[in-house]
Amino acid sequence: MSNGLPGPHHCISTARAALEVAFRGLRAECTARGGKLSLEELESFYSRLIHSFSSGFDLFELSHRHCMDASLGVATGPFTRAKILSTFLRAYGEKSACAAFSLQVELLGMEWIDQFFGGLAHYVRLRMHTDIDARLIHAYVDAATTMQASTLTVDKLLKQEAVQHLLLECITTTFEMHGGPESNANDVCDCVNEFIAGQRGIGEPNVCKVTNDQMRRFLTLLHDISGSRLMRCTQSRLSPKPGISVV
Repeated sequence: MSNGLPGPHHCISTARAALEVAFRGLRAECTARGGKLSLEELESFYSRLIHSFSSGFDLFELSHRHCMDASLGVATGPFTRAKILSTFLRAYGEKSACAAFSLQVELLGMEWIDQFFGGLAHYVRLRMHTDIDARLIHAYVDAATTMQASTLTVDKLLKQEAVQHLLLECITTTFEMHGGPESNANDVCDCVNEFIAGQRGIGEPNVCKVTNDQMRRFLTLLHDISGSRLMRCTQSRLSPKPGISVV
């Protein structure tokens, strides 16, 4: 736990750090153009600066953690680098998980669901060749720069086209290749069970672990959802009405 005191000085510190980054870039831009910048060049710099926020995500995350520590907050943020993938996977597939793993949910509650999707995210990271966390962070930051922070929700983020396509890529690449749910259930099951056991400190057979049949049902339900959403996303891209995102 941090020894920092709660107060607006945390926001002031973040604002100063952000301004330092902005003015460092602005000075470099001005120097490169002979000491003068037109209004159009300033607007171009501002646009590029806003779109570069994802590359400075670690600074924002660190500042948020300091604020949480100083205010004695204990909740884990859903959009940290470590949690962002499991957060979106849960928003995408929680209904399917509750249906497939009703026994675990009934006995262990929603904390188990959170651990399950943590294990699912771990499996995705092991199987995908691209940095899915960085790509989701980029989509999240882009959305955060256009939405009011007080109104931003997981559901609204899930409606963003970039987030939809990244999640569909996760599912089609990691859970549906090499024969689909029937062929992948065992591998996914083993990986998720190992993750959950580590989280709960369990080594022997336990009700918190899922069976291959349960996992097969979950992946089948997830497959049905992804197929439906993939069709809608395709229709959205082909639609003559730009800017409409369908969930």
